[in-house]
Amino acid sequence: MSNPTLTIAAHISDSAQGRAAAFVPVNQRVTSTNMPLSVQADVPTFPGTSPALTVAGTWTVAGSRVTAGGIPVVNTQSVGVGYTAVPASSGPLQILPGNQHVLIAF
Repeated sequence: MSNPTLTIAAHISDSAQGRAAAFVPVNQRVTSTNMPLSVQADVPTFPGTSPALTVAGTWTVAGSRVTAGGIPVVNTQSVGVGYTAVPASSGPLQILPGNQHVLIAF
């Protein structure tokens, strides 16, 4: 079985099904279709109507077999959590559909 990797912020949604506005890539060397592969240290951000409603995400579980610069690559099986400015979780992050050009086989 293989899982697509993440390269575009718009492929991430939060628990409210909002698409990510951006993520700052830590990895700049490993790319697919000229976009860096997302790694566990990347932080996706989701726009909100006010700073208190803006969501930032963290990846708690990423791929364990493939790394970029020694950091696990984020794929469709990765687990992430979104956080608001108030100390609370906004729910899980989802990756849809991911980059179909780079597949991680298990």
